[in-house]
Amino acid sequence: MNTLSVLILTRSMAGTEMLSVVRQRLETLNIDCHTLTFNPEASADTVYPHISGRINHIDKGAGVLVLIDSDATHQALFKKLSDELNVICVTGLNDAMIAAIKECDKLTLPQAAERVIQAGLAAIKKY
Repeated sequence: MNTLSVLILTRSMAGTEMLSVVRQRLETLNIDCHTLTFNPEASADTVYPHISGRINHIDKGAGVLVLIDSDATHQALFKKLSDELNVICVTGLNDAMIAAIKECDKLTLPQAAERVIQAGLAAIKKY
């Protein structure tokens, strides 16, 4: 059976740290999760081969959900990844999105993207 993979793509070590915290809290995530940090000052042409290579390496056939901290830079890169590879890129990464990954093991890639988006939106609060 093909399974979904997740790549947390950030411009700092925040993705690695967030994944570690969520894993400790939940004890496990039943989906293969990876992190990758990229230089926000590098051009899309420079970082594309590195990111696409990682995606191709971790894709087990059901696609890769790419969770991104922000689309303030590199919008064209994220569009190119989505157009050329079996991925859906979701921006605005927060803790709840990572925690929702555990609920995505039986979902398709588009369903998983919607699930983490809804979890992320629900976690945004105003006090």
